[in-house]
Amino acid sequence: MDFTGKVVIVTGASSGIGAASAILFAKCGAKLTLVGRNEQRLKEVAKKCHAAKGNQPLSLVLDLTQKGSCDAVVARTVVAFQKINVLVNCAGKVTIGSLFDDNINALDEMIDINLRVPYQLTHLAVPYLKQSKGNVVNLTATKYTRVRHGFLGYSIAKAGLEKFTKNAAIELATEGIRVNSVQPGLTRTNILSNLAMSEEDRRGAYERLSNEMKVIEPEEVAKMVVFVASDTCPNLTGAQMSIDGATSVM
Repeated sequence: MDFTGKVVIVTGASSGIGAASAILFAKCGAKLTLVGRNEQRLKEVAKKCHAAKGNQPLSLVLDLTQKGSCDAVVARTVVAFQKINVLVNCAGKVTIGSLFDDNINALDEMIDINLRVPYQLTHLAVPYLKQSKGNVVNLTATKYTRVRHGFLGYSIAKAGLEKFTKNAAIELATEGIRVNSVQPGLTRTNILSNLAMSEEDRRGAYERLSNEMKVIEPEEVAKMVVFVASDTCPNLTGAQMSIDGATSVM
């Protein structure tokens, strides 16, 4: 898959699936805007991307939930590269919460990063994706189809993102813009760090969870992301590309 001359924005690029996807896009020749909150990790990913094909990524250390951040991502990308071909909405977060909690902010936080940010970035990128006949890839999650205590807000947000993907695909089809989602199962990332778990505890959690579901590596999900974003299947839009080792059908 050749992305030479194409400009790709990857959010959540400082770790996990976002980082793996950015590095793979770079190996395929893409020019990249990398967005993340951890400056040191983002620098490390940018170095790997630069080493892949020699293109220097635009690295933006931003909290996308803050006012003006999404606008800055799109505006600075266009200034740097003059166009946008692909938007990968990979930034996300998990926090534990339920209807028994008094703090509604937990739900707002999940909706904000997991749903509102992809919506806003897509809205802002539409004029440039229209020009390039580009596409959007949203990272949803197969886990929301299985009810687990404590993940109410996260599940609502990810289910909303899937609905957004389908509706946006129809709405933007007349403009030649494709919109798809990649649905990874449990993936070995540092997203559990948001649950105040140590590195040792995270490793133990993945080991325990691997007894009931397949644990996917970020690099494998990245291959699906890059495939969906490529021109390999020009009529692929509104699709839900699941990669979870059949966990969702067990």
